[in-house]
Amino acid sequence: MKAFVINLRSNPERRAFMAAQLEGLGLDYEFFEAKLGAEYCADPRWHDPARSRAEISRELRAGEVGAALSHAFVYREIVERGLPWALVLEDDAVLHGDLATVLDSLEKGVLEQGDLVFLERCDFIRPFSSRRLTGRYRIAKPILVKIGSVAQAAGYVVTLEAARRMMDANIPVHVPADAWGFYKGLANFRGVTPTLTLIQQKVDFGSTTMEGVRPAFRRHNLFLILGYGFFMYTGLGRWMRRGLKSRGLMR
Repeated sequence: MKAFVINLRSNPERRAFMAAQLEGLGLDYEFFEAKLGAEYCADPRWHDPARSRAEISRELRAGEVGAALSHAFVYREIVERGLPWALVLEDDAVLHGDLATVLDSLEKGVLEQGDLVFLERCDFIRPFSSRRLTGRYRIAKPILVKIGSVAQAAGYVVTLEAARRMMDANIPVHVPADAWGFYKGLANFRGVTPTLTLIQQKVDFGSTTMEGVRPAFRRHNLFLILGYGFFMYTGLGRWMRRGLKSRGLMR
């Protein structure tokens, strides 16, 4: 399976980090030049801040715009080459030694066109959807995709048909690359469990899309996810959020 690693040439440390891991696993990979959001933010062909305010109650940071464009352009690359599927990685992904075995199992009759399979996390799954994949790993259908909290975008497998449906959906960019709920209906989401096993993010690299220290990743809390979904994806919740923010009671 071809792997595309999204990386800025100006960040050789991450490039070397990913190359060492992928070569150690014997995976076929290439680097895909990341887009600098600052170069696209002012261009309405590539960025729609008004739609961001309407849909997620805030404007995207430049790094988020660049990340979203990078993932969209990877989808285009997959379509242009006619690849049946590909592994998409960000350059801070920490890869487990079992990754190659799991990818091989996915390719052997598990993947279906239209699938997008999360490899980083799949915290909440539909009852009775889990099936054995290989070893301790299972594949299942995630829930709570609607509120964009099922996974980040550090590592996932996307099929040709899913890439075709998704490649232009977020252009001009108005939601982050990992706002998976936006793509609901365009891709058939599945995920590999146990969560946070195959791929995690190297938090000490810092983040290119947000300020401050990035926290270590842990299993999602259901109540926090539901609260996030209420404040971000319902009209009443967004109204309450604006009021709380104006009073300094919410970030």
